[in-house]
Amino acid sequence: MDEFKIRSEMHQIVAENLANGIVVDVDMLCLGLMERRGAIEGEGAEFYRVHTFKDLKRIAKSVIGKYDAKDTTDAELLLPGFKHLCKAYPMKRQGKSVLVPVDQCSDFELINRATQLEDMASGCRSHAGEIREYVLARMASAA
Repeated sequence: MDEFKIRSEMHQIVAENLANGIVVDVDMLCLGLMERRGAIEGEGAEFYRVHTFKDLKRIAKSVIGKYDAKDTTDAELLLPGFKHLCKAYPMKRQGKSVLVPVDQCSDFELINRATQLEDMASGCRSHAGEIREYVLARMASAA
């Protein structure tokens, strides 16, 4: 099975879980996919389990990462009636990476997310300002 098919399966599982109001735990998503395939047995099984899990976790993080803050958000990820509010947000809960349906996020978690977005915006404005200063300085030294 190639990575594209695994990614598609993960997207489907995530969408189903979110539609049913279920928090998506990255580790559980990976373990569930491994269990669907049956046991890895024989010599070197532990090696293959460890490396399979690591690779699945890498893919799962990118699937969950779709819900991270961006300039624009895919329409399918948006909560109906909103232009930016997502159906779910990646969070850390009890040290685990999870994707939480927005209606199950605490007020504290949502306010923290809003603060992170404001901090990102401020950092981006500062970055843009430095780029402009650099261009002006370069133009001045070339003249």
